[in-house]
Amino acid sequence: MKKALFGLVMAASMVLAGQAFAQDEGGDEPRSKFYDFENMLVEGEFRSPDLMNMEGRGQAQFQRLLNLKTSFLPKIQESTEEETLQ
Repeated sequence: MKKALFGLVMAASMVLAGQAFAQDEGGDEPRSKFYDFENMLVEGEFRSPDLMNMEGRGQAQFQRLLNLKTSFLPKIQESTEEETLQ
């Protein structure tokens, strides 16, 4: 009986604790500003992009960090002829 009562009290406290930190609905909302550009004259010119910007950067070229050999067959053949393996 005590365990059931304790569980009920804990569940109620968790539910009520969640509501304690909840924000009010529609609290202080920031007021929006309205800008009217109808009567303003904006002068300017269109600029086309430079050729260098249009081409973009080229693909990066990196050297290999390790000089790996493409074939290990000669080394394997040499290792089979060693006396320690016979």
